[in-house]
Amino acid sequence: MKPIIILMLCVQAGILLATVFAVAVRKASAARPFPVWSSLAISLFIIGMTSNTIAEGHPSAPGADIVGFGGPLLIGMGLMAALMLFRQRRAGAFRNGTE
Repeated sequence: MKPIIILMLCVQAGILLATVFAVAVRKASAARPFPVWSSLAISLFIIGMTSNTIAEGHPSAPGADIVGFGGPLLIGMGLMAALMLFRQRRAGAFRNGTE
């Protein structure tokens, strides 16, 4: 397996674990009541697009199919994180009475 594919697989696993930790494992507190959706959305989208680029550049390399599968998955997760960010901000606007 090429080193760039191994590296991207490690990055994909790392961002997946970071997302699971931020959303499911970490408890909300007074200092940090919600996950940081904007950071998750941006990082998931960037890593997903990079994975797609690497998978298209190495079509016959071992592991490229796995990287190519993880790219759209991470892009979809980034889209959902962006939608959660919009929902959280809209709910805050309604609670404050600005809309």
